[in-house]
Amino acid sequence: MLFRVARSREGGKITHYDLYKIQEKKGMTILDGLFQIQDRMDPSLAFRYSCRGAVCGSCAMLIDKEPRLACRTQILAVKDEALKLKPFPPLTDAPPGWDKKTEILIEPLPNLPILKDLVVDMTKFYKSLEDLKLWMEPLESKHPRLQSPDEREVIRRYVNCIMCAICYGSCPVNFENEEYVGPAALAKAFRFEQDSRTTDPERYGEAARKSNGAPLCDLVMNCVKACPKGVAPGGAIRKLKQ
Repeated sequence: MLFRVARSREGGKITHYDLYKIQEKKGMTILDGLFQIQDRMDPSLAFRYSCRGAVCGSCAMLIDKEPRLACRTQILAVKDEALKLKPFPPLTDAPPGWDKKTEILIEPLPNLPILKDLVVDMTKFYKSLEDLKLWMEPLESKHPRLQSPDEREVIRRYVNCIMCAICYGSCPVNFENEEYVGPAALAKAFRFEQDSRTTDPERYGEAARKSNGAPLCDLVMNCVKACPKGVAPGGAIRKLKQ
């Protein structure tokens, strides 16, 4: 299998694409292939990873024009899988010479500045969480804030977010509007608003419904299709808009 990998030795934008021949085997992931390139062919290739088990979210990138986790995307299956996302330029503008049948195209996650090669600057993504103050204030009490299984079930899917920013990279609104806080931040705001342990749930909903939040969402639902953990931010945003 051939990997066509986006490169940006000067940082800031993709300058060219390099082609590498991968010795693949059954069960091998895109991340395994990138390690093979780095170990055997080109140690200068830059990409992020950590857990290798779809828990940390570090290895999110664009694979064959779809945002995925490199650690859970298998090389031999990638051509048979399709997220069927609504297209916008980063998901449709292919580099010259890319043979979709024989090459796997690997690029940095869209909608975020490129630092080098497949590494993007996550500052903007994390800032949206800070702007909405998405945390719970501690109580001056020795008693724990208990939660029943039924109460936990209300927020279960939203707690599963691993902060990979795949929803952010798959969102046409984030591509068009730099002010938009993005799906992950809004889903997390909804999670805190619905959490039975929250002492001031209104503030999360109010923050999410500001002009740069839920009102900007077009409910395209790319975030729902692309999320690797089934968080489905679009459903939370729909409820916030209502």
